[in-house]
Amino acid sequence: MTINAVEPYQTTALYAKSTAVKTAATGEQVFNVPKTVATTQKDSSTVYEELSGKYDVRNATFDEIVAISNTLYEAGEISLKEHALITFDYERATNYLKRNAPGVPANFNMYETAANGIGQRDWIAEFGARASSNFKYGNLVGYQTNSKVLAILQKLDTRQD
Repeated sequence: MTINAVEPYQTTALYAKSTAVKTAATGEQVFNVPKTVATTQKDSSTVYEELSGKYDVRNATFDEIVAISNTLYEAGEISLKEHALITFDYERATNYLKRNAPGVPANFNMYETAANGIGQRDWIAEFGARASSNFKYGNLVGYQTNSKVLAILQKLDTRQD
């Protein structure tokens, strides 16, 4: 009985074609990479200084945290993944689940920490609690990602506990 009709080895690469092409040397540079390493550090600290002067991450609304994240992302200070994690609207997700998922209790909340009456929250405590919760349940990728966001927010903290 033959289970596998494929030979144990392939004699030629049927899917590859040689693409070696000789080009004439022109002596021109193809890529110009500006030397901005020194100015990037300066701009980085300036962005964080401006944001920490304008916002208090320990007492900010979701809209304020979104504005912070947008500024950091546009400045190239955070990745798209970190930007998405910061700007994911847990309130909308919670409300969607309450309306559409059967058996979700009325007091269900996706946030780890409580907000005050006008929606301000300590985002450092929130992301710290998310990281701790992820670690507790063995979600090491979530723990690492939330810890990165926590470090970003701690750079913006003017109190520096």
